[in-house]
Amino acid sequence: MPNQSTQTKLAIFDLDDTLIRGDSSVLWTQYLWDKKIITDPRFVEADKEMMELYNAGNLDMVTYLKSNLQTLEGIKIELVAEWLEDFVETIILPRVYPTALSTITSYRSQGIPIIVISATVSFIVNKIADRLGADVSMGIDIKRSNGCYTTEVDGIPTFKEGKVKRLTQWISHQPITDAYIYFYTDSANDLPMCYFADETFIINGDPRLLQAANENHWPQYSWSL
Repeated sequence: MPNQSTQTKLAIFDLDDTLIRGDSSVLWTQYLWDKKIITDPRFVEADKEMMELYNAGNLDMVTYLKSNLQTLEGIKIELVAEWLEDFVETIILPRVYPTALSTITSYRSQGIPIIVISATVSFIVNKIADRLGADVSMGIDIKRSNGCYTTEVDGIPTFKEGKVKRLTQWISHQPITDAYIYFYTDSANDLPMCYFADETFIINGDPRLLQAANENHWPQYSWSL
């Protein structure tokens, strides 16, 4: 194994309930509901069911997105982008953990790239990650048609082992011969990435993740607003 000092260090962060309090996908649906952009309460209820399945590790992400993304059917991407700007400014930024920001700043001061990888759709993740000063962001990419988002996933979803696949894919296209990875997460859905990383840090971990953290001696932290 090469010495750590010869490796390219990368600081990888999950997004929801790790860098921010709450789930950005659920918050986005609620935002659309509050703004009366969507008027069918079933979409809000479906997000609650999604979170229960997600927390239990039983979510079929592709099926969920096929349903959820109907909320944006026929709406031009440019208009969605305008809503996202307001959403991030008014809903997300007040929910960013101060310790998350200081941790990102600490890595940045060491010249270590910041990467946010989330199981939320990429048009939400990218907007938030950009405001947090991330160098790279990855979410679940959605196919586009006629200037609108579809309900179809494009490529490998950044969910469970998909996060590792997407990260290694990205690394393979960089001038990186060997990466040393710091990883931060709250969710047992990220266990594949936890085991892949060189150092894993648990932030407000869920019960299943805390059990794994205790077994693997991963540091555990509580971040709050």
